Amino acid sequence: MDNRPNWYLYRTRHRVAAHDVDQWMTTFFVSYTSADKAWAEWIGYVLEEEGSTVVIQAWDFRPGSNFVLEMQRAATEADCTIMVLSPDYLKSQFASPEWAAAFADDPQGLKRKLVPVMVRQCQPSGLLRSVVHISVAGEDESAARKLLLDGINLKRAKPSQRPSFPGSSTGRPTRSFPGPATSGGMSPAPYVPNLKRSPTDADRRRYSRQAFDVIKGHFEAALNQLAQHSDALECDFRPNTATEFMAEVFLNGKSVCRCRIWLGGMHSSDGISYFEGQWHHGNNSCNEILSVADSEGKLHMTSLMGMGFGPLERQFDLKRMSQEQAADYLWRRFVAPLER
Repeated sequence: MDNRPNWYLYRTRHRVAAHDVDQWMTTFFVSYTSADKAWAEWIGYVLEEEGSTVVIQAWDFRPGSNFVLEMQRAATEADCTIMVLSPDYLKSQFASPEWAAAFADDPQGLKRKLVPVMVRQCQPSGLLRSVVHISVAGEDESAARKLLLDGINLKRAKPSQRPSFPGSSTGRPTRSFPGPATSGGMSPAPYVPNLKRSPTDADRRRYSRQAFDVIKGHFEAALNQLAQHSDALECDFRPNTATEFMAEVFLNGKSVCRCRIWLGGMHSSDGISYFEGQWHHGNNSCNEILSVADSEGKLHMTSLMGMGFGPLERQFDLKRMSQEQAADYLWRRFVAPLER
């Protein structure tokens, strides 16, 4: 009796034709944590739509199978291991052996045995820092799909069309010949420096509102995932207005995490205020305020109350966060009581 898993037998019995060349079908092993299960399944589905074979715990490790043996077999026999990279993945003790097997087989990355796909902003360290990753964090589905498929494609990333000329336009047609111009040609146009424009109040207001929407969407999606994590957890997401919402987590029926987040506050109408604990109507006190700042003309979020001393605060550059990083920072503050 052949005890190899069904996905392995499928791969060895089927071939696909591509450009009249008989090739092996690519097999991907998707490594992820429970917090990113939805992302892992989306990635797996997209890859199988393109004709690849995918091994993923949620689909292939069936009741009665040996989880450890299945995981080892998948990690060592797949053509490529895809890491669903996120802050939770980097903290997981169980994920390390899964990507380590692929890294050990291809430490120089010549066979591309390990491909990280970043679904939430994080800072890989150690050996993972040297592995080029695909980032789909903050992208819509169409852009994320293109980034994923382009990233795993073994071909060069050369664009199909000639890139536009990045210099100043002279109003003359582009010459395809790269040599010198013919005699009597016009002299090149003088260099014109790029003038940096400082963000306006309207830019800041727009950026702050976008950041609030990112935070609101992050909390709603994360609460839905958290509720599926354990039967002991119940989650409540309640939008009060277009610029204010409340979130709460119950563990065995007891409220353990509760917060209110709103656009505006004591510091500025463009700030984002965060309050933990029981809130009473008319109480505008807060534990954190995020404000819009700019550096060399680029906007970012900055913490006005975080000092960078605590373990959580040291994971972020509190004075310079993207909208997605600000959302992750507030979410981690919110769920911190669950980890105590």
